Amino acid sequence: MEKQPTSLATESLNEKNNGQECFKNKEFVNCKHFEFEWNINNVIDRTRYSKDKEIGPPIILSNHNKTSTRHERVQGDEFPPVRILGDQPITFSNQDEILEWSVLINCSHGFIEVGLFSQELDTTYLIKGFKNEAQIEKGREQIKTFEFGEKISSGDKITISLQQNNPTKTIKMNFIKNDKPLGTPFNNIPISSKLYPMIGLNDGGDQISII
Repeated sequence: MEKQPTSLATESLNEKNNGQECFKNKEFVNCKHFEFEWNINNVIDRTRYSKDKEIGPPIILSNHNKTSTRHERVQGDEFPPVRILGDQPITFSNQDEILEWSVLINCSHGFIEVGLFSQELDTTYLIKGFKNEAQIEKGREQIKTFEFGEKISSGDKITISLQQNNPTKTIKMNFIKNDKPLGTPFNNIPISSKLYPMIGLNDGGDQISII
């Protein structure tokens, strides 16, 4: 695991300062709310009970598939967080468009995740709820972990804002917590691959809703 708290954290702070006015004045920005639901057929379960179908699903959907709740199938059914993806891939209609969506942390026991999953690259870009860290994963391997943002708790609203980097054909991912910009932990996400909104739920009762 590669720790880089200084350089990337500083870069995130610079991005936050540069983008804060943009987030506060969305009427001047080509900003679009990204519509999607959670997809129960696209769950990433790497727990030791992942192959035991008789004990039920690890995640239960409600609220017209807008709310995901972690189901503790048996005692000790936890870690790593079970991830669920959105039902729609992220697509931009033009080069200047900004896509945003928000989730509400209805309940968290600490080990939740919010981010993006690249299906083609099998790569995940996420922030962790229990400490101020961001992470890039390739499959099961942690490529990079670094200091970023703030802890996330029950009742927090997390907004993800995606902007295209032209002409490099990459995306920068900004995070906003309770309408306060946290910064940009990921600056060069390839847009050639299918990207999906992603959350990770670890403990029984952990619950996140699209709002």
